Amino acid sequence: MPIQVRYATESLAPTLASINIDSFAGQGFITNAFSNVADDAIFELKRKRYLQKLAHPRTHVLAAIDEDSGEVVGCARWIFPGKEVGSQLSSEEAAAEAGAELALPEGTNRGIYDGFFEVLKEKGEKYSRADDIVLEFLATRPDQQGRGVGKALLRWGMDHADKQQRRIYIEATTQGFPLYAKMGWKALEEAEIDYARWGGNGKQVLTLMARDPLPC
Repeated sequence: MPIQVRYATESLAPTLASINIDSFAGQGFITNAFSNVADDAIFELKRKRYLQKLAHPRTHVLAAIDEDSGEVVGCARWIFPGKEVGSQLSSEEAAAEAGAELALPEGTNRGIYDGFFEVLKEKGEKYSRADDIVLEFLATRPDQQGRGVGKALLRWGMDHADKQQRRIYIEATTQGFPLYAKMGWKALEEAEIDYARWGGNGKQVLTLMARDPLPC
């Protein structure tokens, strides 16, 4: 299954939203923060979030395409320091989306939502550097895992990081950790998120990791 990695466009926002939800449905954040939110409302939030990401001038939103079927089988978001890639939306929609503060759907547990990102912000301020490339998100469609989709998306960012001689910072899930470790990332610290702290259930561990560039 040959994989082509290319920039996503606004027409793919619904597909990327579905991959996002399907890939992380069983993990603590979505289960806790959106336990009382209708599925279609979660989808609409994710779809609008992707339009925002596409409009962001330093975010590279990528889609992994199965060249045999033409289907989108994975996606990633890379943030480059000071590197503007330009909006991939129409001018009117880009202007609206880039400056919009998305309203969370009714039923969202705001304590869990804010608390989760506050933990990541605190850890990011401790470990990430201003000149890092940040892998903000990576997901493979569940039925396509084990076929090299994640590796292809990672290779895109790693090649750019090596050319620019920049470190890559990530917050890895337990599921993603083995792949990142295999491809050169080193663990910095584990961040345990206890959802009971904000009225939820269970815990989740994210591993803060970094990959140094290979010499040119």
